[in-house]
Amino acid sequence: MGLFSVGKKKKKEDVKDEVILKSEMIVFEKLTSDDDKFLTALADQMIAGQPLILNFEPLDIDQANKVIAFLSGVIYAIQGEIVNVQEKVFMFATKDVYEDGSMEDFLKEIVA
Repeated sequence: MGLFSVGKKKKKEDVKDEVILKSEMIVFEKLTSDDDKFLTALADQMIAGQPLILNFEPLDIDQANKVIAFLSGVIYAIQGEIVNVQEKVFMFATKDVYEDGSMEDFLKEIVA
């Protein structure tokens, strides 16, 4: 699992009043398994507020359907959203991640 930071560069004087956006820590994962423990760990990260960008390409159709069904339930429970980033790449996140518009800008950058 990789974590990447997205956001503004910090100035020394801004550190005191810094606001950390929920979209600043994004989990990128190329799924290779539909293991229950692995999916639960991903769900825990999402519940903690970390957006997930998941690539379903390596999975067969049954595995992909299992993962999407499970994570869709988590998204429903936390009142989140699923965004189709590319053909087999989806983002799972809480709605508040999209509020400031930085996530849309970030997604446009990585797709381009």
